[in-house]
Amino acid sequence: MRIKIFQIDHDKDTKGVKFMPLECACEQGGIDPSIYKTVFYGDVEAENLEDIFRIFNTETLGTHQGHSLSVSDIVEVLGDAPEQSVENGCYFCDLAGFEKVDFDPAQCAEMDGTKVLFVTPHHTPVEIKIGNDLKSMQRAVGGKIEFVCPFDNDDAVLVCNEEGKLIGMEGNRRIEGDVIAGPFFIIRDDGESETTDLTDEQLQKYAERFAQPEDISKEEVEENTGFTFISI
Repeated sequence: MRIKIFQIDHDKDTKGVKFMPLECACEQGGIDPSIYKTVFYGDVEAENLEDIFRIFNTETLGTHQGHSLSVSDIVEVLGDAPEQSVENGCYFCDLAGFEKVDFDPAQCAEMDGTKVLFVTPHHTPVEIKIGNDLKSMQRAVGGKIEFVCPFDNDDAVLVCNEEGKLIGMEGNRRIEGDVIAGPFFIIRDDGESETTDLTDEQLQKYAERFAQPEDISKEEVEENTGFTFISI
């Protein structure tokens, strides 16, 4: 299921409604999307909102930039996965369960970091932001990172888990005769040993290139174990 999560920015919370129930927000004039910030955008293995609550309280998702899912947070359900049992829309995390609410995500602040294209096994890519530092990049791919350059005539680079195949991560995409295991993202090399935002043209180009999830068996991943990319 594809979702976004929004949480109240403490610095903008002039009415003190962070972690307060929906009743409190209504007493203060209603839910104000302008004080919320996007902290997650991506796919989760969930069928309903209760699954999402459990995931964001018991698991670590590498691109999540907020705290554990809690009261006053907003979950926007965007996916149309056949197994999901909840309608698309925005839901307020209340003291007991979730309430569907009228909420405009366009008024929320964006995620922090550098604009990248994030690709995970079995899903289409998403445009998100990742911190432009080693720790954030490692969290995104679940371990040590490897920068590789499989793209001709372009300053875009692919960042993946250096040990993805060795630690049994799922096959993600085939590229240049090899297999990428685990999540990866595409970012741009600024030419001065730093990384920066992908351009809009690059986002579109690689979103189209990796649009189709691939079915890659465990055996194929194992057959391609090794380091054939050129690191930079």
